[in-house]
Amino acid sequence: MTCYIRHLRKCSSVVRAKGRFEIIVRYMLRFRYIVKHIIHNARSNIKRYAMDRIRGRTYLFRRVVLLFALSSWIKNGAALNTSIQNYLDIYKPIDYAVVGQQKVTVFPLCQCGTSTLWNILTLNSAVKWVGHGKESFFFSGEIPRTTLCDNLVEDFLTQVAVQRLKLNRTDILIGDWSATHFSCSCCPTALKSLNANLKIIVLLRDPVQRALSRFVEQKRSIRMPFHKTVENLTFPEFVELEVAALKACVARAASLQQPRPPPPEDPTQSAHGQQRPVGEEPLVGWGLGLDIVRWMEMQCYSRSNIIGWSVYDVFLENYLAHFPKEQVLVLYTDDLSTRPLELFRRVEAFLGAPQHRYDNSVTDLVFNSHDCYHWRCARKKGDINNQMSLLAVSSDEGQQQQPSRNAPFAQAVARLVDLYRPHVRRLFSWAEQGRIAPPPERWKTLYA
Repeated sequence: MTCYIRHLRKCSSVVRAKGRFEIIVRYMLRFRYIVKHIIHNARSNIKRYAMDRIRGRTYLFRRVVLLFALSSWIKNGAALNTSIQNYLDIYKPIDYAVVGQQKVTVFPLCQCGTSTLWNILTLNSAVKWVGHGKESFFFSGEIPRTTLCDNLVEDFLTQVAVQRLKLNRTDILIGDWSATHFSCSCCPTALKSLNANLKIIVLLRDPVQRALSRFVEQKRSIRMPFHKTVENLTFPEFVELEVAALKACVARAASLQQPRPPPPEDPTQSAHGQQRPVGEEPLVGWGLGLDIVRWMEMQCYSRSNIIGWSVYDVFLENYLAHFPKEQVLVLYTDDLSTRPLELFRRVEAFLGAPQHRYDNSVTDLVFNSHDCYHWRCARKKGDINNQMSLLAVSSDEGQQQQPSRNAPFAQAVARLVDLYRPHVRRLFSWAEQGRIAPPPERWKTLYA
C-alpha cells in the first residue's frame, strides 16, 4: 500500500511538472508574439514619422520652408507683391503630373524612364517640379497601404508655392513626378479636384520587361521594399506564384458581379460632357461608374507591385475616365530610347512650354540605371549593358542566364504574355479610337 501511494505521488509530481512546463512554454510564445508585435509597431511608427518629416507634413517644417523661400525671394531683390492676384498666382495648383508608370525602363535592367525624362526635360527653365527630389509621393506611396489621397492639400500647395518663390517666377510650369500615382485608384480623383485642367503624362514600357526589371531590382538590393518577398525565389517561381494569386483575386472579384444599373438617357455622353462616338467603349473610374467588381480587380493589380503594375489598361482607364483625352499624353520608352529629342518636343508642346535647346550629349544620357541607382545618377547609353530579352536571376547566385525556349524562364515569360495580352489589346483599341498614342508595333507582334 505504501509503495502504491509513493508511486501515485511520483506520478502526480510528474504531471504537475509537465503542466508547469506547458504553461511556461505557452507564456514564452505569447511573450515572443508581444515583443514581435511591439517591434513591428515601433518600426512602422519610426518609418511613418520619418516619411512625415521628409514630406514636410508637420506644421513647423511647412512654415520654416515657406520662410526660407520668402527670404530667398527678398535676397534676390524681388519686389514682393502682396496683392490678391499675386497670391493666387503663387499658390495656384500644379500644371501637370507625370504619374508613371513606376520602373519603366529604357534599357534592360535600367530603372530610368521617368528619371531620364525628369532630368532632361527640367533643363527647360519653364518646367519645374514639386518637392526637393523627383517624387513627392504625396497622394500615394510605393506600398499600396500608404495611399494618402486625403493628405492636407494646403501642404501640397505650400510645396508648389515654394518653387515659385525660390525662382521668383509665377510663369513657370510646375508638376508632380510621383510615378506611384498611376496605380493609385483614388489619385485621379484627387488630382482632378486639385486642378480640373491638369495635364497628365504617362510613360509606359513593355509590360513583361517592366515586371522583370522590377523583380531584378527588388532582388538585388536589400534596401528595396519587396526584397523579402523575392529574395529566395527565382523569377519563374515568383511568376508562377504571383500570377496564380492574381487570377484567384480577380476571380473572387468577378464572383461579386451585380446587375448593372440602367444606362443613361444619352449613352453617347461621356463623363466629361462630350459626345462619344457610337460603338466606343465607355470608360469608368473611381467615383465615375466604377462598380465593386472593377474596384476589387483594380486593387488586385495595385497590390501586386512587380507583376500587377504592368496591367496598364486598368489604371489608365481610371485617368481617361477623369480627364479628357486632350489632357492625357501617353508615351512609350521605345521613343525615349530611339528618338529622345522628338519625345521632348512632344512633351513641351503638350505642356505649352517654350522649346529648349537640348545638347546631344545630354539626350544620350540615361538616369537611375542599373548599378547607378539614383535619380541624378547618369550614364551614357553605350555604357549600359544592353542584354535582353530573357534574363533569369538565380536565387542562390543572382546570375543572369540565357535560357532555352523550353526553360522555366521562357515559360514564365509566356505566362506573363498570356496575362497581359487582353490588357495590351485594349491599349491598341484605344489607340484606334484616338484616345491614346499607338503602342510600339512590336507590342502588337508579341501580344497578338
